Amino acid sequence: MKGCDYAMCGRYSVLTEDEIIEVRSIIREVSLRLARDDFSGYEAGLKEIAPTNRAAIITSDGNELAFEFGRFGFEKWDGRGVIINARAETIRDKSMFKSCIDTGRCVVPASGYYEWKYPAEGQKKKVKHLIKDRDGNLLFMAGLWRDGKDGREFVVITKEPYGDVVRIHDRMPVILRIDRLEDWLSGAMPIEGLADLDYECAGEPCDRDTAENGEQQMSLF
Repeated sequence: MKGCDYAMCGRYSVLTEDEIIEVRSIIREVSLRLARDDFSGYEAGLKEIAPTNRAAIITSDGNELAFEFGRFGFEKWDGRGVIINARAETIRDKSMFKSCIDTGRCVVPASGYYEWKYPAEGQKKKVKHLIKDRDGNLLFMAGLWRDGKDGREFVVITKEPYGDVVRIHDRMPVILRIDRLEDWLSGAMPIEGLADLDYECAGEPCDRDTAENGEQQMSLF
């Protein structure tokens, strides 16, 4: 896997077949503008979404919606790795994201995402946490998409943490409530308000392994 921004790698959960059906149902409830449904499954054997993996996204070009695949991460300008996040607080200041703000908005659905934290001050071993909606609902993360040389690619927008996530990490994704999906995708929601969108999640340790094949797993956000 290629490197990602500032040596930060990310993972979030793969949607089940039932969750994919639920996403389609929610899209129909919030909008009648679904023009394309090109989503037909994940890469064989994929258990978690990591940078450069293809994953489900709901995209908008400012007019119509599509449920489709996208590659996780904008390829860097030098071709060495990918950028996986856009900070809500500075998104308008970054040339990589400016052109996507009005006509490149997307939503990234997931049942949860992963973070790693130190269990206690001074200890080196990180603990993997699964962060989910407190009531078990799907998460809809705000993102941006663009067309890259290898097809459609996307980033997840992040903000300062809220609630239980504060004790785990200093960033979290911007998570949209279902009744705000249409506003975000249509462009009606101003980009400046993303940093103020609080969403209550809960995180629990799920795996004390800190390495895969000898390589340290790093934080998503």
